[in-house]
Amino acid sequence: MLTEAEKRAALLAVSRFGADRAKVQLAVQAALKAMAQGKPADLLEILVREKLLTPTQAGELRFSLDKTLIDPGSAKVSEAGLESPLQPAEAGTPTRKPVGDGNGKTAAPAPEDPRVLGEYRLLRLLGEGGMGKVWLGYEEGERRQVAIKILPNTLAANQGTLDRFYREAKSGLLLNHPNIVRNITVGRDSATGYHYLVLEYVDGPSALALLERFGKLPVGDAVHIVLDIARGLEHAHSRNVVHRDIKPGNILISPAGVAKLADLGLAKRTDETSHLTAARQGFGTPYYMPYEQAMNARSADGRSDIYALGATLYHLLTGEVPFPGANHLEIVDKKKIGDFAPASSLCADVPSLLDDILEKMLARDPKDRYQTASEMIVDLERSNLAAQVPSFVDRDLAMQDPLVRQRLTSPAQATYPDLNVADAAAEEPEAIWYLRFADRHGQPCKVKGTQEDILRRIEEGKIPAQAEASRRPQGEFLPLADFPEFQAASKKRAARVKALYAPTQPDLESVGPSWPLIFALAGCLGILIIVALVIVFLGG
Repeated sequence: MLTEAEKRAALLAVSRFGADRAKVQLAVQAALKAMAQGKPADLLEILVREKLLTPTQAGELRFSLDKTLIDPGSAKVSEAGLESPLQPAEAGTPTRKPVGDGNGKTAAPAPEDPRVLGEYRLLRLLGEGGMGKVWLGYEEGERRQVAIKILPNTLAANQGTLDRFYREAKSGLLLNHPNIVRNITVGRDSATGYHYLVLEYVDGPSALALLERFGKLPVGDAVHIVLDIARGLEHAHSRNVVHRDIKPGNILISPAGVAKLADLGLAKRTDETSHLTAARQGFGTPYYMPYEQAMNARSADGRSDIYALGATLYHLLTGEVPFPGANHLEIVDKKKIGDFAPASSLCADVPSLLDDILEKMLARDPKDRYQTASEMIVDLERSNLAAQVPSFVDRDLAMQDPLVRQRLTSPAQATYPDLNVADAAAEEPEAIWYLRFADRHGQPCKVKGTQEDILRRIEEGKIPAQAEASRRPQGEFLPLADFPEFQAASKKRAARVKALYAPTQPDLESVGPSWPLIFALAGCLGILIIVALVIVFLGG
């Protein structure tokens, strides 16, 4: 029999997190069946296993179940399953009236917090900022959760604010990259008059939340996050979008450890005329934006984003911003000088190579920085400092993400600042092999190369005999020894390793009398006898 807490969990899975009602019913039935058989059953674990809830959502429910009150008349959970879940319109939400009647007359004001916007059902409040509230929503047609940013009608009355809201939407719709929070659609609800922006929902913490939790991050985790965002910036800049507000609070981390750049509210298009007013010339976040943006936001370009990402990396590594200050003017004055303490002086784990990268990202003069995100990515990748999966992420959960699996099992393609340079693998796909294996620390490794390259690495002991190989990046990986091209080398290497570690024992059958040695010993013995006789004779 279900406990009251489990009944509330079933209800909240549907009403708060948008889980499919019919599938939750099946989960309830599975739990009841297990209980009837005397087996332990945890409904929340079943909901996670059936992918109706994420582990984060299940943890949130488990933590708050004792504090959550459900109106007894709103819905019931019986032994037969979930019955008549409360629909948003039945939850006591006031009837919504249009803002205008088409004749210029204003109708009664819409409710402050609507429960439905267009085809989206609002589940719970995620956060609130200067541009309005962000809600967790559910789209019935696509059966997915989304984040919905709602612009209050009081702000929408200002044309400049409204234009900025739609510029954010337009900029976001131009971008489609796994390291950028995706804009799905923008619109206005005819019933409430609210302008809203529908975004990809990222069920994970921000980089700022990680800083607040840990103080600073390990080098591998920090570089992983920044490299992800650099890839997103490369995509955005190639489409003439400059973010202008990169900071830890605008970086979201998925449960799989994928970092995503969020909030294009201050983004600008470099191929359009700026509409920023003089009063907003220096907008941005003082700790992270470069000096030229602090003086005039219109001058910001891709190199300004690179600077802000450098300040973010510095903060993630050290727990401190590179240019601290009590107020905006003090911070800007320090940035004008441009001197900051090397990250390694605050954190001994930071290698000198990373100090060099940070120095270039945080250069006072834009001409001294990386000129493109692609150049920055090259140095970050070549540093080999980025963790493949962040330490704060469940590795098994991360491997369920297609992007993470692709990055872990497919060798990284060579990155060039010059995008016109062709990849050798693209020119001769038949000549390239893709290998994956675990190193001596148990970390997954991936390499690619020609047959000659692979054979040489096997001979040098750089590739273990248990490695797996494929002719395609995402192809089926089989043991190296299964391929005729590598069978001889694999067996030879395995035999060499076996011989190296096998105990050495003498071959007793091969041991026979050594006549030269016997004759030598006999001669020595004869000489000793003669010497002894001479001594006795002389002594006598």
